[in-house]
Amino acid sequence: MVSFSICVDLTGNLGEDILSKIRQVIRDSLDLHPEGGHLLLPSLASSLPLPHVMGPTYRYLWVDKIGHSFSIQIETHNEEGGRGVPVLVWAIRRKVGHTLSAICMNTIMGRLKGVAEVKKLGLPKTVEKDMMKAFGRES
Repeated sequence: MVSFSICVDLTGNLGEDILSKIRQVIRDSLDLHPEGGHLLLPSLASSLPLPHVMGPTYRYLWVDKIGHSFSIQIETHNEEGGRGVPVLVWAIRRKVGHTLSAICMNTIMGRLKGVAEVKKLGLPKTVEKDMMKAFGRES
């Protein structure tokens, strides 16, 4: 099983709602194309400009594969239509353990959008604490 931590280094002056959607699009694209290759870039390039993701804010992007991880730079438009501040995202491949706990935690982290959703799950306190720590490293 392949899994990635999605880390946003530069936010491009975008709101958390758009950044959350960008993370989800990247995560979904990596689920379909975990090895990247020539399919990751077209997948992201067709998904990010959608109106419910980035819309007219999206300009273009490029993807660099570094080992088994990816550096993704998304160029943006500002409100006036000029060049905006880029968004820099790292998709860092993480190793998933072979225990049931590690597999479950990885699956849950892949589907949640943020730390606030961890508390809504009603997990045992020790598992919730581990999830909160993991999300702290990922964001």
